[in-house]
Amino acid sequence: MFLAVLLDSACVFRWVRQQAPGPQMNTDGQSTSRDLTQDVLLYKDGKLTVKQQVTSLDSESSILLFQYQLNEQLSWIMQTVLSGRSLFVGLPNGELLKGTKEGLTAVLEFAEEKLKINHVFVWFMKNRPDKLLLTRTFSSIAGDLRLMVYTIQQTHTSEE
Repeated sequence: MFLAVLLDSACVFRWVRQQAPGPQMNTDGQSTSRDLTQDVLLYKDGKLTVKQQVTSLDSESSILLFQYQLNEQLSWIMQTVLSGRSLFVGLPNGELLKGTKEGLTAVLEFAEEKLKINHVFVWFMKNRPDKLLLTRTFSSIAGDLRLMVYTIQQTHTSEE
């Protein structure tokens, strides 16, 4: 599995935030702002549950929801985009909660073993306080890790 970690890419990060906003906290054991009961269950084992959002659009990409149970009262939900043999993951700003490293590991292992993913693209900001921990987590799982640090400058054109 090839894993690319993209740091501080404003345009790509905005796309991921719109398409796959990353982990959302779920502290009451119920659904978050999304109604997860309308999603199709793909996998459930131990602490990891994987669902696919069903849309009326016929698309080559789909949204997968990974829910990882941190403890009896707390879980996080990560929304990702699956396109072909690539999985796109966006991590929000701020440090991840205790136990999230194991959740990320479970997500990446599921992607490789069950979905037969060839490429995983993970976006997070380069000024994260837990950047080293995330990089170590991803490099311990991935056979081939690439760090890409860049900023995309948007050009604005004004209508005359």
